[in-house]
Amino acid sequence: MSNLFKKIKDNFFTKSFIMFCIIGVINTIINSLVMKGSLFAFDFFIEDDISTSQTGILYFVSMGVSTLLAFLIASICSYFLNATFTYKQKERDTKTFFEAFLIFALRFVLTYIFTLLIWEALIHIFGIGQDESGWWRTLSNFIASILMIPPFYIIFGLVFKRTKERLSNTKKEEKENGEN
Repeated sequence: MSNLFKKIKDNFFTKSFIMFCIIGVINTIINSLVMKGSLFAFDFFIEDDISTSQTGILYFVSMGVSTLLAFLIASICSYFLNATFTYKQKERDTKTFFEAFLIFALRFVLTYIFTLLIWEALIHIFGIGQDESGWWRTLSNFIASILMIPPFYIIFGLVFKRTKERLSNTKKEEKENGEN
């Protein structure tokens, strides 16, 4: 058991893990601001409060586009911030960017699934009723997001480690080919 605690301490009580968490908070703020801003823009240009009406096709279009835009912008920010500050990746390439983006998409889907499962647990197991404030949805998403932090910290670490090795090997090959 002490081996497990040592592994947890060595992997998750580090400067890079804390930086990963801080960047996660920053990205959550970015995501929220972009989401709210794009919903406001839909409401402004359509001159109807579609972001809260929850009826009609415009509501679903505005929510879908706003969610996608917020996800894309927050993911791009997360990639560059984590590459620079968490994993100290000085050199980047397109392959790493797309690998990271696939991982962001996977995290998005898994967080959504866990949010729904936790939401159902809160409602059915713990008897939390559905009130107008919808606080249980926010709580469900928060718990799901927290659960995603450790595994995705490790996954991103592996991606950036592979990138460093790949770029280092490419430089070595180029240097050897240049000398021949």
